[in-house]
Amino acid sequence: MIVRSVIITFSILYLFFLNSCVISEPVSSRYTGEDKQVFDLIERLNKNPNDHEAEKLLPDIYQQALDSKKQLNQELLSQMAPGDRYIEKAKQLEVLQQMYNNIKASPAASKSIPDPWNPSDAIQTNKNNAAKEYYSQGMNYLNYNNRAYAGKAYDMFEKANQAVPGYLNVQQMMAEAKRLSTIYVIIRPVNYNNYNYSHWGFQNDFLQNQMVRDLNASSFRDTRFFTDWEARNQHVQMDKVVDLNIVDMFIGRSNTQNNTYQRSAQIQTGTTKSIPAKPVYETVYATVYVTTQLLESHASLECRIYDWVSGTNMFFDRFPGRYTWRVQSATYKGDRRALTSEDLRLISNSGTSSAPTRNEIASRLLNDCYGQLLNSIRNGVRFN
Repeated sequence: MIVRSVIITFSILYLFFLNSCVISEPVSSRYTGEDKQVFDLIERLNKNPNDHEAEKLLPDIYQQALDSKKQLNQELLSQMAPGDRYIEKAKQLEVLQQMYNNIKASPAASKSIPDPWNPSDAIQTNKNNAAKEYYSQGMNYLNYNNRAYAGKAYDMFEKANQAVPGYLNVQQMMAEAKRLSTIYVIIRPVNYNNYNYSHWGFQNDFLQNQMVRDLNASSFRDTRFFTDWEARNQHVQMDKVVDLNIVDMFIGRSNTQNNTYQRSAQIQTGTTKSIPAKPVYETVYATVYVTTQLLESHASLECRIYDWVSGTNMFFDRFPGRYTWRVQSATYKGDRRALTSEDLRLISNSGTSSAPTRNEIASRLLNDCYGQLLNSIRNGVRFN
């Protein structure tokens, strides 16, 4: 009895570990020593129906497995949390369900145990009990009437729905708990200082809409993001506000710089008539005219996130962006043989590049600033 008590205590601790795991464990993870013996004996009879030793041992070992599960289940009811205890009991009974199925599928095992217990009704009963307890906890949490407990209520209703899909009005209560636990964040249109977005060539305020899409696609628990007009249309009461402000937007002008440099090279033009012959070199010259076009621009995006009621800042920072467009081309006079490979590359650039438009530069700068901002929010802001 002492040994069995120790085993049961160890099993309960192990079950707590199982229930803390996110990944669902297979039925075999709950096998006891007796369970494994039962499955081994069934397998022996499947391979050899005339295995009299296995046929004789199976009924007793099977009964021990049943008794072990019953005693363990009683301990579970008193040790585990409401709802969880019945789910674990159902999972334990799934081991016996697997035994029942294996016995019924084996003629030799069915001969040894003609009337095994079918736990299917008991499994469903335990799931019903779990759903009932989860649902009751969810309702209790909702009665606290605050966001944190509404989130806990949602978790309980979700567990109830997993135990028994569609239990009572659990889906309706999940929606209500979700609504009450959600933080509503309004992202306002970008402030472009003295210029509206059309000044920079944008057809609409893409940054506001893009940020709503990107943040809603992120893994912020119980948080939804809206544009200001979406919030008005859906009658959303804001909790947090995101203000975006372009505090600096400078689009430079293309500057042209001209440089000239000389090239020379010794080129073999022949050989002497002496024995042995020696190479004859000629020095050739060229003048290279390099044109450099340079355009430098910069911008800065400011973001403030604050609580709508208190006005307290949750987040405030600026994100700079810089863009430099630089193109070189060249022409030359003189002997082409004096030119280097880099000279030839610059000469081939002539007439092939044009400066980006003002609108293209503005869009590139804003995307650069926004990418930094989005990463900073995803990695460092908690809205709850």
